[in-house]
Amino acid sequence: MLASFNLYSADLITGKWNCTGKGPDEEDLQFVLDLRQAGDKVTGTLTVGDDTFDISQGSIEGNKLEIVTEINGTRYVSSAIIENNKVTASWKNDAGQTGHWQGERQTDSK
Repeated sequence: MLASFNLYSADLITGKWNCTGKGPDEEDLQFVLDLRQAGDKVTGTLTVGDDTFDISQGSIEGNKLEIVTEINGTRYVSSAIIENNKVTASWKNDAGQTGHWQGERQTDSK
């Protein structure tokens, strides 16, 4: 039980994250993740321009984050590593497309 507590005791991800990456058609993307961590569960939103999408599933184990978001009817799964207020991730969608994104926590966030 104690090991489980230590695994999730640090809140590595709560806050807003400024992110960039490539979309399914290799287009440049800028988006903001607004994340909340409660134990090993992660909730929040992803905002691209004026469009905001809920994170339908999210989890964290150690510094490994996984989030699932549905955007315009397509499911995206991102697997990420959090280190020093930075995130590096890869994504895949239901159509078999893949890509990468990265981000940094906003300094005034949490």
